[in-house]
Parts: sequence; structure tokens; C-alpha cells
Amino acid sequence: MSVSKKKEEDIVDNKKSTKKDLKTTTAKTTSKDLKSVLPKSTIKENSKNDILNIDKDSDKSSDESKSSVSATNEIEKKDDSIKETNPYILLKKKKEIVNNLRVLVNGNEDNDTFNKVKDLQNKWKDIGQINNSKDRSLWTTYNALLDRFYDNRSIYFELKELDRKKNLEIKSKICDKAESLIKDTNVMRSVSKLNELHLEFKHIGPVEKEKQNEIWDRLKNASDEIYKKKKDFISNIKVSLGENLEKKIKLLDDINNLKSFKSEHFKEWNNKTREVLTLKDKWNAIGGVPKSSTRNISKEFWNAFKEFFNNKSSFFKKIDDSYKNNLKSKKDLIEKVNKLKDSDLWEETSKEIQSIQTEWKKIGKVPIKEKDNIYKEFKSVCDFFYERMRLEDKDTIKVYEDNLNIKIKACDDIEKLLTNDTIDQDEFFKLQVKFLEAGHVPKEKIDEIRDKFKSVIDKVVTKTSSLMNQDDFDKFKFIIELNSLAKNPYSKNKIIKKKSDIIKKINSIQSEIKNLKNNIYYLKESVAADNLKKEYLVKINDSDKEIESLKLQLNLINKV
Repeated sequence: MSVSKKKEEDIVDNKKSTKKDLKTTTAKTTSKDLKSVLPKSTIKENSKNDILNIDKDSDKSSDESKSSVSATNEIEKKDDSIKETNPYILLKKKKEIVNNLRVLVNGNEDNDTFNKVKDLQNKWKDIGQINNSKDRSLWTTYNALLDRFYDNRSIYFELKELDRKKNLEIKSKICDKAESLIKDTNVMRSVSKLNELHLEFKHIGPVEKEKQNEIWDRLKNASDEIYKKKKDFISNIKVSLGENLEKKIKLLDDINNLKSFKSEHFKEWNNKTREVLTLKDKWNAIGGVPKSSTRNISKEFWNAFKEFFNNKSSFFKKIDDSYKNNLKSKKDLIEKVNKLKDSDLWEETSKEIQSIQTEWKKIGKVPIKEKDNIYKEFKSVCDFFYERMRLEDKDTIKVYEDNLNIKIKACDDIEKLLTNDTIDQDEFFKLQVKFLEAGHVPKEKIDEIRDKFKSVIDKVVTKTSSLMNQDDFDKFKFIIELNSLAKNPYSKNKIIKKKSDIIKKINSIQSEIKNLKNNIYYLKESVAADNLKKEYLVKINDSDKEIESLKLQLNLINKV
């Protein structure tokens, strides 16, 4: 940098001999005029060899000059609203600008020459810096031509003085920004911004000779502190990456011990699956490792992870095949009952259907999506026969009518409870159970009595919602549901499923709480992190309350 500045001052000294002749012209130029012609981009001075080369270039033929001017006119016709990014196209444009500038410098000046030069300067500025080695050479030629032009206009040194003062002001602001970056806790971000400032500083141009070292030392001192912080940061990162690698190697050993797991039992597969997923969560929670190890160790871990689940998929595929076979067997039994349901041989057919029902129970599970439908279909065809058989028995009909009266009386008694300010829960639950325990009713009354019971239950729920807190109300509704399931002869499997669903939900919420706590642990200190931490804590608290409610439901189910 110091060599470049020396070249700059040498050229300035060579031109001091002309400064006396410049004063007359400069006096006619107002401050406003000077600002209008001041180049905002950096102007670097050139060696004598550079200028000699420019003189050689200036001897090109007039045909070449005309071609350059034509090229400029063509460029001006292009849409300037679209910013070109291709470095080769941008270099071509800069070459065209240099050629056109050379024509103007070497030609006869007229009233419009100055405006043309300014227009070329603006176009050069709009293109900006190009990440290409040829850009520096073009920059050198471009600035040398500008120097010659301003020399010819007799205001060159005055512009230089103003330009250098402006450059000093701009560079001082850059130094301010660089010094402020020292306090930035994000080291890599401050380094990135510092590099941008260095690039900006580099292209601003020279300042007054006596200020050169001072302004550069400011930037350098700030840079030295920031780069020292970067060095310390990287050193700490390396230590952390090494520790992370050791942790991941341990997890890799653990998952390798599980990847070949085999079993014929659902429970064992589910237990091992939870272990593998826990290892995955731990793996993801660990930060990065040294770059040289990242690919191999990560590939080995995830290959083991996939192998485990591929084995699990193979097991469940075999199970699915067995479920499909079971489904076919149950459909065959339904078809057998269908052939018997219209029989009038009550005793004989009843025994045969009972035998089919026993066979049904021995058949294993079916695909979960078919489970309810296939059972309903089987139950429906069996009930069809037994309903016909019951209707043949007058005593049975009398029992059905008595059951209907019991159910009607229970609904009426529940309606009476609604007339009180509060509802006697114990009495309500007794009446609910009384209704549910009453047997079958005449077929034509089934829908009517069911709708009546549902209506009074809905009224009770609506009224109690305003008399209880949310927890008590949720418990009250759950007991209603549980009583309904417990007294239904066909709802044993539903109770089991309800219990299983509650346990699954508890496990899921507990897993979510664990993840939230892990996330809190890895949050860094910041305002945003604090806000996120508060959000996580609220979620954890709500989840704990939900778990307590579910555990209460589970206890109620276990008492059934």
C-alpha cells in the first residue's frame, strides 16, 4: 500500500509545475462545479511506464476510434434496469468504456466533451469491481486517461485535493465501523463485515500524504484485534469439534450394536425402536465434528440407522402378510353365517353360529384399518339371526318391553336432576349405569330410546360445564364415556384401545417435553433465545398438566 501511495505522490509532484497555470482556470470554477466533476470512485496513480503505454494506445487509427464510439452508443441502448453479473461481459463493457474515453482524451475538446467523460465515469461506477485479474489493468488505464483529461482541463490538482479530503472523510467512517466491530460477540460475522470494509477502503482512493499512515494504522489496528479474536474462536471451535467427535463415536458404537437386531415380538421391536430413536436424538443434538471426519462417521451412523429400520420393516411386512391371511379367514366365516342367518332351525343353527364365533376368536389380528369394519359386519350377521330367534319367544318380547320401560324411567329421572341448581353426580352416574345395564329393547324402539338418552346426557354435560372448573369437567365427561364403554358387552376391546391410546399419548408428550428441555439447554445467551426459552417453558408446563389429566383417566380405566 505504501508503494502505491508513493507512486501517487510522485505523479502529483511532477504535475506541481503546472499548478501555477491552473489557478486562473480554477478560480472560474465554483465549489458546486467542482463537486459535479469529482469522481466518486477510487483514482489510483500510475507509473511512467503506464502512461507511456497509454500514449501508445492513443496512436490507434481513427477507424478504431469511430468503432469505439459506435460501441458506446450501442451500450447506451441496452436496458440499464437489469444488473449484469457475468464477469466477461462486464470486462467487455469496461474495455469499451476505456476505448471511448481514449477517443475523447486524444480528440479535440468541445462543449459536450466534459459531459461525455462524466457519463463514462458513471457507467464505470455502475459496473463496479470485477473479480478478475484483468480488471486491475483496465483500472490502471482508465485512471491514467482520466488524469490526462483533467490535466488538459487545468483543474486536475484542485480536484485531487478535494477528492483526497473526501476520501479521508469516507475512510475515517470506515475505520469507525471497523473499530465498532471489535465489540461484536459474533466473531465470524465481524470478520465478514471487516473484509467488506477492507474492500471498500481499498477502492476509495488516496488521501493527503500526511494522513496516509495514520488512517491506514487505524484500520490495521482494528483489524489485528478482530483477527486475533477469530484465531482464538477457531482454536476453541477445534477443541469443541474434537469433543463432539468423541461423543459421536460412542453413539456410533451403540447403534452398531442394534443395527442387526432380530425378534418375533412386537414389544421387543418397539423397545429397541425407542432406543434407536433416542440415539438419533442424541446424535442430532451434538454439534459439528472436524471436517475430515464428518462424512465417514455420519455415513456410518445413518447406514446403521437405516439397517435397523429395514430389518424392522421386513418383520412388519411378514406380520402384514399374516394379517391379510387372517382377514380372508374372517371374511370366510362371515360368509358362513350369512348362509345360516335366515334359518328357522333355532337350536341347531344357534349352536353352529356359536361354533363359528369360537373359531372367529381363535383367528389372529387383521390390518388395523379393517379391524372395526370386519367385526361390525360379523356382529351384524350374527345379531340378525339372534334377533329373529328372540322375536319368536314371547317371554323375550316381554323382557324387551320391560327393559325399555327401565331405560325410559332412567332418562326421566335424569331430566328431574336437571331441575336443581346443581347436579347430584353420584345419583346421575347411578341412573346412567341403570340405563346401560338394562338389556335389549324392541327393535323398533332402539333408535328412539338411544336418541332420548343421548339428549339428556348432552343436557347434563351442558349444565355441568358452567358449574365445574375445567379439570373437574373433563373428569366428569370421561367417567360418562367410561361407564358407557364398561356396560357395553361388545366394548371390551374399545376399553383396551382407549387405555393404549392414553399411554401412547403420555409417552408422546413426555418425549416432546424431553426435546424441549434439550433445546433449552443448547440455547445461547441472547434476547431472542430468552424469549424462545420462555415459550418452551410454557409448553412444558402445559404438557405436564395434560399428562396429569391423562394419568387420572388411566387410573379411572384401571378401576373398571
